[in-house]
Amino acid sequence: MENTISWADFEKVEILTGTVIAVDAFPEARKPAYKLTIDFGPKGIKQSSAQLTRLYQPDDLLGMQIVSVVNFPPKQIATFKSECLVLGAIGTDGEVTLLQTERKTENGSRIA
Repeated sequence: MENTISWADFEKVEILTGTVIAVDAFPEARKPAYKLTIDFGPKGIKQSSAQLTRLYQPDDLLGMQIVSVVNFPPKQIATFKSECLVLGAIGTDGEVTLLQTERKTENGSRIA
C-alpha cells in the first residue's frame, strides 16, 4: 500500500471519546464552522473548530459524544486556537458526518 504506517505510528495517535459541552458560532472562519468545547474526562476540556454546519445545528451537537484526535499541536484558525481534531466521514459534497461510538462511553476513553 502506498500510505502504509507502522503499528507504532498508529499507537502514537491518541483518539478519545468526548462530550460536546458548548457550541458557538464561528463567523471569522473562512469556511462555515462551529467552535466546540469538548469534555474528555480525565484528559480535560479542549476546544475545536469543526466544519459541521451543513448537517448539524448547535442544538444537535450539544451533549453529543464524539471521537477526536487530542494529541496534535494546537492549530490557529482565524481568531481561535483549535486543540483537537473532531473526526468524521467526508461525504461526496464535502459534508461531514461525525464519528461516534455505538454506545456511550466514559469521556476520555481511548479508541483502538
